Amino acid sequence: MGWALGGLALVSAYLYWQHVTSQRDAYQAEAERQQARAEILQEHQQWQRLQIETLNAAMAERDRTLNIIADDMRASSVALERLGETNAEAGEWLDSDRPSVITDWVRELQRSADGDAVSPPGGS
Repeated sequence: MGWALGGLALVSAYLYWQHVTSQRDAYQAEAERQQARAEILQEHQQWQRLQIETLNAAMAERDRTLNIIADDMRASSVALERLGETNAEAGEWLDSDRPSVITDWVRELQRSADGDAVSPPGGS
C-alpha cells in the first residue's frame, strides 16, 4: 500500500509538473505574440509620425506658396488699379481739346510695345 501511495504521489506530481510546464509555455507563447504585436504597433506609430511630418512639411510649403501667390495677386491688383487710373486719366486727357498731332503722338507712345523711341511731333 505504501508503494501504491508513493506511486500515486509521483504520478500526481508528474501530472502537476506537466500542467505547470504547459501553462508556462502557453504564457511564454502569449508573451512573445504580444511582444511581436507591440513591435508592429510601434513600427506603425513611427510610420504615422513620418507621414504626419511629411504632411506638415508639405502644408508649410503650400502655405509659403499661397502667401507668395497672395502677395503677387495684391501687387498685381495694385498695379492694375494704378494702370486703370492712369488709363482713365490718359483717356480724359486724350479726349480733351489738344492738337491732333500731340494726341496721335501720345497714342503712338502707348502702342509702342518694344520700347522704341517715338519722335515727338514736329521732330525729325
